[in-house]
Amino acid sequence: MKVSLSIVLALLILGCGEDVKKEPLSAVQNAQEMPKEERVKELKERIVEPVQAATIQRTIAPTPLKTGETIYKACGNCHGANAQKAALNKSQIIQGWNAEKIADALNGYKEGSYGGAMKAVMNTQASKLSDSEIHLVSEYISKL
Repeated sequence: MKVSLSIVLALLILGCGEDVKKEPLSAVQNAQEMPKEERVKELKERIVEPVQAATIQRTIAPTPLKTGETIYKACGNCHGANAQKAALNKSQIIQGWNAEKIADALNGYKEGSYGGAMKAVMNTQASKLSDSEIHLVSEYISKL
């Protein structure tokens, strides 16, 4: 029963994999005539190992490096391309702020200890940023 279930599961996985060689059905049928140990080995070599390899390749694909500029694109919708606008006419203009002041404000928004009218909106935005992303975007904005 376990071997039959393994074969069905392996066939389902095989059908979902992009990078896995598809074996003809006759190969699976022939495998049922082999001794159990050989069938398990055959399934592992032909199905399980290629699926695992394809999964690992997709999982460890490198993520693009973020820069202060790419992070700021989300901010620019409200603050302007050069941080020259009061966001929704309710915030301070952040252009000209030094990196430390920007990082302190973002960390305060993230913790919920900073902000006025836009506190809830900025908390949502800042909470998505890691410490290194806050550093990168703070440095970027300070140079605008």
